[in-house]
Amino acid sequence: METIGANMAQWNATQLRPELPAGDQRTQLRFVAQEFESLFAKQMLDSMRATLNREHDLFDGGMAQDIFEDMLYEEYARMMSRTGSLGIADMIVRQYEHAVSGQTVSPEQAASVYDSL
Repeated sequence: METIGANMAQWNATQLRPELPAGDQRTQLRFVAQEFESLFAKQMLDSMRATLNREHDLFDGGMAQDIFEDMLYEEYARMMSRTGSLGIADMIVRQYEHAVSGQTVSPEQAASVYDSL
């Protein structure tokens, strides 16, 4: 029985890890930054959804509605990260693009990233 649990844990770990796109490190950095922004937006949307009054639902509720809403809000979060509406991915890319290019960053250059916001 323990081998089944170990196999499931290994399967879950491989399924949850998104594949990086082919290309240079900057493209991969952008992808990872957008994934992080998507996760952040999903957490924010889930917190907002938890405040809704469930008495006035359009549907009867239940597990089907919960699953549908969860998938819908996950897609909203992905769209928000792809359009850059929150800007978190852009900040991450600006912060780490020097590390990807192999350049050293002075404290003044690092501070200028936050000044440009």
